[in-house]
Amino acid sequence: MKYKRFFETFFLLAIILISTSLANETTAFGNDKTIAFTSVPPIAYFIERIGGHEVQVESLLGPNDDPHAFEPKPRQMVALSKARIYFSTNFPFETNILPKIKSSNPDLLVVDISSGAISMEDHDEKCQSSDPHIWTSPLVALKIADDVYRSLAIVSPEGVEVYRKNYQDLLKDIVALDEEIWNILKAVRGKKFLVFHPAWGHFASDYGLIQVPIEVEGKEPKGAQLVRLIEEARREGINVIFVSPQHSKKGAQAVAKAIGAQIIEIDPLSKDWADNLKAVAKIFFEGVINVPTKVSCL
Repeated sequence: MKYKRFFETFFLLAIILISTSLANETTAFGNDKTIAFTSVPPIAYFIERIGGHEVQVESLLGPNDDPHAFEPKPRQMVALSKARIYFSTNFPFETNILPKIKSSNPDLLVVDISSGAISMEDHDEKCQSSDPHIWTSPLVALKIADDVYRSLAIVSPEGVEVYRKNYQDLLKDIVALDEEIWNILKAVRGKKFLVFHPAWGHFASDYGLIQVPIEVEGKEPKGAQLVRLIEEARREGINVIFVSPQHSKKGAQAVAKAIGAQIIEIDPLSKDWADNLKAVAKIFFEGVINVPTKVSCL
């Protein structure tokens, strides 16, 4: 208890010092803008598209941060105390920080946009788990855009006309993107692809693909599970393993060596949401059909 109290006191002092520092310097947060936070970069894309110049958007996670092991920096907690709205994707780390945020900023509107998450069946394990990477689905993205538009209109109604136009433009772009990806992947529907971390279940569900994860409930497979995975990969002719830059590649490298596969990196947390999904669709197509020749491998 003594050490816990010491840590909490130290943390509060750090917050006060950083707050004083922020108050004495010019920051990116203008007084005339609505400050919006979210957990991951892809959701920041939607907020920026709809909010335009009326909204200052910040993401807690950086490009290479692992959302399953993330802890916010004191400076981010200070900035959150000034935010008007927070869009949550319901990652585990948010469960710990949201009560702290609300205690320091009682007027903060917290919007849970994870309702678009669907229950995924872990391959071979037959157990259900919720995939928080909802933005990998353009169909779910339509609902994300709607949630963002309506929520921004609540916290800053003075910008509603801007939000409405930007929202309508974004919907058209999402529909066009969905059609383009559908056409890219139509020849490989029903095919399986092997990933280390199961971040692409929503994408696979949209386009008729089958995600086969190496991880089982966040852990690398061992023994019989690993043997079954390798046998299936050989049977299906899988020769590519997709990995995320936020996770270790050691487990994937071991499986790749066993089945003679290449490892290709794709990023589920890219802020460049539309172009990234389009690029991933092409990589999936090439990876499922044959060993890609124009993709840089690790």
